[in-house]
Amino acid sequence: MDSSTRPSYPTRCEQCDKPMDSPIACSSCGALTELPADAFNCFELFGVAPGFDIDLDALHRKYLQLSRLIHPDLTGAADEPDRRRSLMLSARFNQAYEVLRHPVNRAEYLLRLAGGANCCEDKSVPEDLLGRILTLREQIDEAREEGRTEVLAELGSQTRASRAAAMDRIAHLARVLAGGDSQPETCRELRQQLNAVKYWDSLLEQISAARPDDPTQ
Repeated sequence: MDSSTRPSYPTRCEQCDKPMDSPIACSSCGALTELPADAFNCFELFGVAPGFDIDLDALHRKYLQLSRLIHPDLTGAADEPDRRRSLMLSARFNQAYEVLRHPVNRAEYLLRLAGGANCCEDKSVPEDLLGRILTLREQIDEAREEGRTEVLAELGSQTRASRAAAMDRIAHLARVLAGGDSQPETCRELRQQLNAVKYWDSLLEQISAARPDDPTQ
């Protein structure tokens, strides 16, 4: 992931010359950037280095702070162009927050920055995953039909453990990408693990639907 051609942040405000925590708004004077909303990646919008490990509490505080600066109803924009710019910045900022605060979204974004394929371009999954998923689906359906809630509970535990293992691998691979190693095999495995998580999530939904009265679901 090469960021050598991109500017470093925080920058200094063009209006008051004070350091900025984010390139889109100055927390000192409230000036908004004149650049397009999509001129910065999600990490740059929050003034943090690209990486999988993020302080979520600090991210949320930054989100609240900057949201107050760029929200169109709070900026006091006097004319339509300023209000439109504020709206676009706010929408982009909200989108970036959703990307960074969720581990799967964050890993997907790091993969995108590294030039990896998205889920539409590469639908592959780890070897033997589809066979495991098919077997588990059959077991879930059988347990549901027989009313065997204890079996469903055990299948749920197995599925959550498998998802957690996939997320551990995703975290490792995303850290590798953020560290500058964007080898094709790294990107391909991360894509496969991210695809796998969708299967595990789908299974968990199937189990939850089969146990509608279970308060733990």
